[in-house]
Amino acid sequence: MMIINHKKQGFTLIELLAVIVILAVIALIAVPQILNILNRVRLSAAEDTTSGIIKSAENYVTSFMLQNNGMFPDGTVTFKCDGNNCKLITIFSGYNLENLNLLNFKGTKPTSGTITISNSGKNILVFNLQINGFICNSTNDNITCGTENKEYDNVEQVLKNVLSIVYLDPTDLNVTCNENNIVSKTGTNKGCMKWYVYKDDGTNYTMIADHNITENVAWYREAQDNTKGPKEVLESLREATSSWDNKLISPGSYEASWTDKNSGDQSYTINYEDYGNRARLISAEEIADITGASKSADDGGIGWNFKYTQVFYLDGIGEKWETPVGSSSQKSKYAWLFDNTNDCIKYGCNVEQLDTWGYWTSSSNGSGKTGARGIYYNGSLNFFAVDGNIYYGVRPVITVKKSDLLK
Repeated sequence: MMIINHKKQGFTLIELLAVIVILAVIALIAVPQILNILNRVRLSAAEDTTSGIIKSAENYVTSFMLQNNGMFPDGTVTFKCDGNNCKLITIFSGYNLENLNLLNFKGTKPTSGTITISNSGKNILVFNLQINGFICNSTNDNITCGTENKEYDNVEQVLKNVLSIVYLDPTDLNVTCNENNIVSKTGTNKGCMKWYVYKDDGTNYTMIADHNITENVAWYREAQDNTKGPKEVLESLREATSSWDNKLISPGSYEASWTDKNSGDQSYTINYEDYGNRARLISAEEIADITGASKSADDGGIGWNFKYTQVFYLDGIGEKWETPVGSSSQKSKYAWLFDNTNDCIKYGCNVEQLDTWGYWTSSSNGSGKTGARGIYYNGSLNFFAVDGNIYYGVRPVITVKKSDLLK
């Protein structure tokens, strides 16, 4: 019997290499095509989301008018996107804003960007929406999405740690206010004013005015002593806010304590109920928290402590803000804290007034008996002589129930 031996045949090394080369060539050809297809899908999705957001803004105008007897604000209504939603940050008093604080749309949530509605609801613009890695803008109903950020002169500047912009008359929360009828002149303490919300506890908004409501005033002129607290400042605050709406939430007391290198332990307490119970001063500690300066260096701050003679600049945390005069592209993100002060434009503010260099906080200097803290026109938390009434005024903080605004 004949036995035939069949040897099992396999690929040679050359054949395997040839297959690998062929697969690599196919991959080189196919992968870019696949990536291009995926990129086009992502781009199309970004454009569709932007279109959906514009449609949502149109529906928002309709809902607003149905809820407010056909009325819509004359000024600009602004929404900011943060990856979770696109939230209303402009609040006009005198309108029913219940269930009108968000834009409702389908699609990917933009991680950042701005939507504005103006001209009584007729103009809807989209600025710098970041969606799927693309930056989308829409002006004149023309949607463009790309990988480069486009800057527009009329896009509202990003304001660091501002939660909302509110327009209200502190003497009557029921008065209808918008950006077209506000007054931001130093000494204005009634009528429609602009406010920046920097704290939201879920029930209440805490906000600071965009200008000083008093003329310049000393901290405590006669005593020349910061351990007595801000006597003249508080009296000016009381006088300026005596007619303000009693719906404003009464501020609690403020306690300051520190150890002076020469005088030892020092302290004072401000009982705001003794000064009208309508408004208060912002504290140096709040400024440090807003800017992040209260954090340690490991957390991106400077570990600032209000008890010591330390100055910090609101931008850069500890570095002086040196914006060239008139440079609109180098605005400070904390301009809302020092706008409407003398010569502040060169340090990054938006608008300046010649009659005040800054305003007092409620906090002592902490290292000497003749100094107290204040916000200065150069964009810093600084310290001033307590008897210096020539340059610094009072900028109020109020707390308002959200239900009294979003109603």
